[in-house]
Amino acid sequence: MSIEYYFLNIGITALGRALDLLSTYYITPSLKLETNRLVSKFGWKGSIVLQIPVLILGAFFRPIAIFFLAWSIIVAASNISGAWFIKHFPGGDVKYAEFLTNSAKKASILNILLDESTPLVLYTLPSVVVWIWIASEIGNIIYLIEQETLVSYVLIITGALIFHGIVSFIRNFLYIIRLRKEKMQPKEGSGY
Repeated sequence: MSIEYYFLNIGITALGRALDLLSTYYITPSLKLETNRLVSKFGWKGSIVLQIPVLILGAFFRPIAIFFLAWSIIVAASNISGAWFIKHFPGGDVKYAEFLTNSAKKASILNILLDESTPLVLYTLPSVVVWIWIASEIGNIIYLIEQETLVSYVLIITGALIFHGIVSFIRNFLYIIRLRKEKMQPKEGSGY
C-alpha cells in the first residue's frame, strides 16, 4: 500500500471525527448534554486526544475509516437535529439540561425506555435486515467487508447504522437515568 492510501484513510477518519466533535460543540459547548461519559469526563481537549487511536486504526484499514466517517456523519446529523430549539432555549444548553433533568424525574422508567428505544427501530432493525439479506444471498459478511467493494461499503454503512442505533439507545437511556439520580438544584431565593 502506498503512503497516499494511509493519508487518505487518516483524512477520511479525521473528517468524520471532526464532524462529530464540531456538531457536539455546536449543540452543547458546556458538554451538559453530552451522553458519552468519556467526553464529559475528559472535556474538549481530552476528547481531541481520544481521537488519536481512532485515526491510527482508520489509517491502516479503509473499511474502518469508512465506518468512522459514516458513523460520525450519522452522529453529527443526530446532534444537529433539534439544535435550533436548544440554541434558542432561555439559558442555552445548561438550562436545557436542567429542564431535561426535571422532566426525567417525572417520567416513568418504562416510558423512558420505550421512547429511547427509537434508534433501535429506526437505525438498527432495517440495517440488520440488510445484513441478513446480504448474508443469505452472498455469504460471509466479514469476508465481504474486507473486500472493499460496493457490497462491503453497503455493509460498512449499515454496520455504522446498527452501531449507532445500539450505542444511541444505551447512551441516551443511561444519560436519562443519570439525570433522574441528580440532586435538584435549589432555585435562587427559595430559602435553601
